Parts: sequence; C-alpha cells; structure tokens
Amino acid sequence: MPRVSRQLVVLSLLLLGANALGKESSRGRELTRRKVTLSRSTADMPVELHVAPDYLTTLEFDSPVDRAGVKLADSGGRFVLFEVGTRLVTLKPANDLPPGERVLLTVPFADDRVPASALFALVMHPSEVDVQVQVARLPRTAEAVQAELDEVRAACASKDAELEALRKHGSANGPVGMILAGMMGPEGITATRINAASKSGDDLSSEGIIAYQGPGWTALSLEVVNTGSTPWTPAEARLFLGNGGRPHDLPVRMKESRLEPGKKALVVVETEGLNKLEGSDLRLELRDSAGTRRLLFGPFVF
Repeated sequence: MPRVSRQLVVLSLLLLGANALGKESSRGRELTRRKVTLSRSTADMPVELHVAPDYLTTLEFDSPVDRAGVKLADSGGRFVLFEVGTRLVTLKPANDLPPGERVLLTVPFADDRVPASALFALVMHPSEVDVQVQVARLPRTAEAVQAELDEVRAACASKDAELEALRKHGSANGPVGMILAGMMGPEGITATRINAASKSGDDLSSEGIIAYQGPGWTALSLEVVNTGSTPWTPAEARLFLGNGGRPHDLPVRMKESRLEPGKKALVVVETEGLNKLEGSDLRLELRDSAGTRRLLFGPFVF
C-alpha cells in the first residue's frame, strides 16, 4: 500500500473541513416565505429581500409584469441566474454580497393600476434567505376610485367647454359667421384703447392694449416688440382679477410662428367665457412655454 505524506493528509483534512463548514453555513440559513403588500404611499421605498448564493429566490406577482422593463442593477455580474416570466422573477447570486451592499431590482407592472412598479433591495443576511416572495398590490379604496372619477369628470367638463368654444369659433368665419354664432349683434363691436404699458418684459415691450368687445366676449390686442437677441413665442396668457382668486389661463394667438429679435407682431388674447370685465382691476401676463420670458401689464381697467 503506497505511503501518503503527512503534509498531504493535513491539507486534505483542512479542505474537507472548510467544505463542511461552508455547507453547514448554507444549511444554517433559515428558509423563509414572505408576503409583500404594495401601496401608493410606499411605492418609492424599496422592499428589502434576503438572497443567498445556494438558494433560488422567486418573486410571484398577483398581476402581469412588464417583462421588458424589469431591471436588475447588477453591473458586476454578481447574479448567476436572473429569469423574468409573466408573473415570476427568479434570481440567485453567485457569491455572498459584501455586508451593507444592496442590489436594486425594479419590476414595472403591465396594467394601469397603482403603484405602477415595485422596487426591491437585494441584500445578504447571515441567518435567513427569502426563497418565495408573494407580491400583491392593495386594491383601490372607494374613496380613491371616487377621487379618480371626479378628476375624470372635471377633465371631461373642461374638454367639453373647449370643444364648444372651438365649434363656436369654427362657425364664426367672417362677419356672417360671427352673426350666426351670436358673437356680433346690433350693437356691433366696440374697441377701447387701454393705457397699460408693459411694466417689465424680459427684453419684450408693448405700448398698450386695445380691447375689442362683442356679445359675451372680449379680445385683447397688443403689439409686442422683441428687443432681445433670441426669438420669442407666446404660449400662454394669464389674466389676474383685482378681487383675487385663481388667475385665468387664456388662449393666445399670433400670426407669426415666432417673434424674431428686433421685430414687432400683433398678439391677441381671448377672454370669452369670463364674466364682464368692465371696471375690474386687471393684470395681464404673457409668457413662453418655459416661463422664462414674460411680458406683464397692469393694473388696468376698461
């Protein structure tokens, strides 16, 4: 029988002992099954999950997930298994994660319920591992459904008003159209020049406003000069009433697509739908889509 060196025997025993300790450490982790409930208020807070290299961690969702949008922030290749199904996500790390290190997992859902996605933080725990995680979203309360319904109704009412205004304007082509639409009567249209020079304007200026009034409508016309070095396009007009309250967002029109530097253009603001404005202290603001260049008027009356 061949003799085995003492050094080889000692080395073999050390290797066997290390392997046995590793297996014992793995078996020492408690296998846990968890249920996670997601809500709108906790959507941005990651749910901590415990993973281990010797075990699969499977997440089971109560609704389909957006498979293409599932993201595991594992740039270092620390996970040897990462599979995404319609309702399942399965993963396993290659080795123990360093203490304190978290790997984020983002799982968006395929429907339009809230929360729209789930966020998890994958960490290592010395004594337990999550092998099965059931993820569910809280059903919407009656109050939440009613609030969403109220928002939809308000949006529909606003769109109906805009549509009615567009229909009215669509039929008011020329004097005949305005008469048929009830926008011009026997009194005709009155024009009033308002002494309301611009107060400040971010390289924009105007000498005054002309108010055109007919049955149920008022249009404010003003010539704007671009004294700056970049083009400007008015995107929104806001009318502030002297009695306070929320400002009115009004449509604004300009024949040109944009006002070039050093040029002048006619800008018209429509106030149809508001109550009669005569005698009210008013302030008018024109601004671009970014809100960085504004032209202010007021207070003024007509």
